[in-house]
Amino acid sequence: MAGLVKKFLASASVVAGMSAVFGAPAMAATFSPIGTDLILREQVGNGFQETDLSQLNSVLQGDSSNPGGNVEFGSSDTGGNPLAGVQAQNSQGTAKFTNVTEDIYNDVTWQQTVGLEWFSDAWAQTALAGSTAMKSAAYGMFKSNGGFDLISDPNISYINAVGDDIVVGLAGHFNLADRFKDVHIGLANFLEGVQMSEILAYDIDGVTGFAWSDSATATGLADNDAAGSFSGNYEVVIGGGGGILSEPPADAPEPSTVLGIMAIGGLVAATKRKSAK
Repeated sequence: MAGLVKKFLASASVVAGMSAVFGAPAMAATFSPIGTDLILREQVGNGFQETDLSQLNSVLQGDSSNPGGNVEFGSSDTGGNPLAGVQAQNSQGTAKFTNVTEDIYNDVTWQQTVGLEWFSDAWAQTALAGSTAMKSAAYGMFKSNGGFDLISDPNISYINAVGDDIVVGLAGHFNLADRFKDVHIGLANFLEGVQMSEILAYDIDGVTGFAWSDSATATGLADNDAAGSFSGNYEVVIGGGGGILSEPPADAPEPSTVLGIMAIGGLVAATKRKSAK
């Protein structure tokens, strides 16, 4: 299996929560918007066009082989970056997926924990991964040039249940450097060839955390800019039922990568393993 596999141990409460909310094998849920700061895009050919939020259920029906359109959370950066996202609900429970709001990502403690962990995952892919001094300098560039703001408005392409696991597709840049070329060319040079999704916040019946992926597959898609904002499909798997998630479930749609969860709160990291790209 190509790409990255991250192994995480789900706490008992997470396992119970995932099973209670979604069960197996299919997600029989209705999606509804959280807040108003969202943009819904449907795929048209190799590009996208904005559509009405009434099409949310239709747009979120993709998978890794055909991610399709997406819904962007917290896109306008107005009014203090208000909370925006999607709620999935069925008769058994509720799951919420949202952006990381300004009051969260500007918190020093969050930056030194979740934020630094995200950046460390990105830096580990660079040619200078072994240099602590260069990492510190690059992290300073990242923070001072609005890096956290840029990675905190995720684009969800699909939400699926596979067994007791919830699989979320995130549309993003196949090459992270493209995200920063118009922001800070030096930082973009550091991040050339790096793959990282934006950060997704979730709440599964009160179990909260943050998730992202550091391995992408090329979609052949873009929005309407040269950078190719949706050129990569990332996946995060919020594990349940099986404890340590180390391989894709047998009944999963064919993904090229299976990614674990980067979580603060309900999930405890057990091990991490990177395979060579």
